Amino acid sequence: MEIITAFQTGIRNGIANNGHTVYCRYGLPYLVCLPINKPDDPLLNPAIDYFKALDGYFAQQFFLHLHPTLNSADVLSIIYQYASQTPSVLAELSHYELMTELANFVKTNKLQVIPLYD
Repeated sequence: MEIITAFQTGIRNGIANNGHTVYCRYGLPYLVCLPINKPDDPLLNPAIDYFKALDGYFAQQFFLHLHPTLNSADVLSIIYQYASQTPSVLAELSHYELMTELANFVKTNKLQVIPLYD
């Protein structure tokens, strides 16, 4: 496990992992990634399965209550572009529609949310 000395938001690029690190409202880091980009780290926590319950309600609440200062202002649109793998026009989607789409991605296993804390 890497030692985090400062808050780092943004895309995690490397040989074995891609994804986006986000912080929940309590300041805890999570990796949001596609299942094919999940790191092969055996000590990594499993993806959160209960986010799929109640038609993605818990995933939607997670994306609704991200930490406002530790995450960038356009974190939802960046994750949406990453999950859909297209630079689509996001001006048509409202903040609520982005959260709903991301919750649908989590619900259908197209996107995983993995806690990065112990």
